[in-house]
Amino acid sequence: MPRTSSKIILTKADANNRNPMVAHCVSKLFAFVSILSLTVSASYILAQGKTASVPLPSNIKAPLKAKTPEAILSTFLGIAFREDGAINEQGQYASFGMPDKILKEPGLNCSGFVLAASRFLLQKNISLATAVRDRLGDSGQDSALGRDWDFGWDLVLNISEGFERTLLLPGGKVADPAAGSGLAPLGYDLHSPETWQEIESRICFNHIYFVSLNRPTWQPGYKLLHYHVGILIRTSGEDWYIYHATKKQGVVRENLSNEQSRARFLGSNSNIGQARKHMFIVEVPWPVKSG
Repeated sequence: MPRTSSKIILTKADANNRNPMVAHCVSKLFAFVSILSLTVSASYILAQGKTASVPLPSNIKAPLKAKTPEAILSTFLGIAFREDGAINEQGQYASFGMPDKILKEPGLNCSGFVLAASRFLLQKNISLATAVRDRLGDSGQDSALGRDWDFGWDLVLNISEGFERTLLLPGGKVADPAAGSGLAPLGYDLHSPETWQEIESRICFNHIYFVSLNRPTWQPGYKLLHYHVGILIRTSGEDWYIYHATKKQGVVRENLSNEQSRARFLGSNSNIGQARKHMFIVEVPWPVKSG
C-alpha cells in the first residue's frame, strides 16, 4: 500500500460560467484508437497524431482496436486483488510501497487498477512516483491528519494533472478539482437520493470520471480517509458503470444505472452511524484525437 502503514487499507480550471448539465454532455467526434500488443510486456500503443507507448504485463491481453474507454477498461476485468498491488511504468507487477520489487503473481488494489487503466485512457505512461505524490505535503509520516489520509484524493488529481478536468459538485455546480483540499469539498453524498437523481445526467459518453470515496473515521490519529478509488464511464444511453478493484472480486464493474446493482454497491459502502460517505468526482474528456 503506497506511502502508508498496513493499518490503512485502500481498496485507497476555475469553473466557467455555463450550464454544466448541458456543457458536460456536448458531443465530440473521436477517431479509432489503434492499439498494438508487442513482446512479453505487450507494448500497447495508442494513436492520436502522436503515439504514447505504455507497457503491459503479458497476462493482460489488450484489444487490437479499442474504440471506446469501455474497451480499454474491459482488458483489466478479472485481475485478482492484491494489497498494494500496482503495475510499474515498465509493465511489471510491483507495489506502491516497494516499486523495485517485481511480483511474480499478478494483482492490483484499487489504486493500482486506476493508475494502470489511466495510462491507456489518458495515453500517458504515468509513473508510480508521480501518482503517489503528496500534493499538499499534509499526509506524510508525521501528518496531524494521519499518514496517507488523503491518498485517494492525491491519486486522482495526480493522474489527471495536465488534462482538461472539472470537479462535479451537487446542484449542477462545477469547480477546479485542485483548488480545494482532501477535506473540502468532499463531493456528492453517496447515500443521498438527490445524488442519484442528478448524477446520471452528468455522466457523459467519451468522458472519464475519476472517483475518490471518502468517509469520516474514528481511527486514532485520523478524522477523514479517502479510502477507495475507481473510474466511472457511460457505456450506452442508459448504462453507466463504476470500474474498481475489490478485495473479494478483484477488478470488476458495477452498473450504477441499475437499481439492484447500485444497491449492492451502496451496501458495500454503507454509512457508519451519522458519518456520511462522499464521492469526489473528477471529469476528464477522453483525450483521443483524430490523427
